[in-house]
Parts: sequence; C-alpha cells; structure tokens
Amino acid sequence: MKEIEVLYLEDKDLIVPTQGYEGDFGIDIYTSEGCLVPHSTFKSVVIPTNLRVAFDPFEAGMLASLRSGIACNTPLVLSNGVGVIEGNYRGEIGVIVRNTFADNSLVDFVMDVKGNRIPLNQVPSPVKKAAREFFVEETEMLAYPTAEEGVGKQVFNKVVPRGTIYVPKGTRLVQIFFADKIVAKLQPAKELPPSNRGERGRGSSGVTKK
Repeated sequence: MKEIEVLYLEDKDLIVPTQGYEGDFGIDIYTSEGCLVPHSTFKSVVIPTNLRVAFDPFEAGMLASLRSGIACNTPLVLSNGVGVIEGNYRGEIGVIVRNTFADNSLVDFVMDVKGNRIPLNQVPSPVKKAAREFFVEETEMLAYPTAEEGVGKQVFNKVVPRGTIYVPKGTRLVQIFFADKIVAKLQPAKELPPSNRGERGRGSSGVTKK
C-alpha cells in the first residue's frame, strides 16, 4: 500500500480528520463553523473547516467529495462536483456547496443534514446573522428589491426559504482522498490517430447491454 506524508496545521479549533472504519478509502473532515445553506442562490456557500495541509504536489493530489449520507438525505451538492486541493495550497480548505432544492415559500424551520426539521429559533444567532448578510449581499448584487422592505426584513431572522439546510459546527460533511499525480505532456499534431470510436459520443454506445 502506497503512503504519502500529509502535514496538517495544529490549531485549537481544528477537529482532526478521522475515518469511520479502519481501512476506509476516504478521510472525513469536519466543519469548523455552523452554516445555513439556502437554495436558489447565485453564489455558492463556502463552509469553513479550519483544516490547512501540506503534501508533495508532485506526488499526489487531494480530492474531496460529499459524504454519501449527506447526499442521500439533503439536496446539497459540491458546486465543483469533486473538489481539488493542491499540495502547495496553504490556505484553509473550504467546502463549496449549493442547495439544489427549489420552493418559493418561507417557513420558520430549517432542515438538518439527516432530513429532520429544526425550528429556526434553535439555530445559533451568529449562524443566522451570517446567512442574513449573504442574503442581503446577493439581493443587492442581483438588483432585487431591497432586503429591508416587506417580508424581506424577516428572512433569516424569523423565516427562511423552505428547504434551507442547517449544517452545524462539527459536521462530517465531506471526505478527502488522494490520487497519484500523472503529468500530461501536451503535444501538437496535424491529425489524431484513428480509433474504433472516432467522433461518436454522447451515448452513442447505447444504454442497454449489447
């Protein structure tokens, strides 16, 4: 089994990554702050982990994917499909997520990552404040009517868009894993070698067994 040394920056607020079972392929990382993730946003929500790492960038790359339990029970997805973390990146690893649910109604509860309803008044005030600031920023950026008018004043104070996901601090939201580095040497060519597939694509081989 191949091993690669991965350093992580010690910090009192860091929850050190773990594995659910011995021998697992993925390593779970934890959120370091609670966040609300509403749907139908223009920008993605970046959830902090307080994890900073270093490893040989010529040896491997780090990939991140949503944990299957989160994917099954919520409409959350990673905005970039699979996250890529380079070995020479020294900043905090943030989880970039979107909420794919869609509904125009407002309610006084949020959903947790297990699909349970949580009263909005049980969500910590700093989490609601951050979500409110995100909402106001997007309202102004997209030139919607001001967030301080009408029912807009209540959003992320007393009500939220139905389907908003609450991700508490300490949630095992994503898992990381490593892939060997393969260097691609791009070479110009006047023509490409023939193949048995040619230019056939987009499901050209069918969807049932041949």
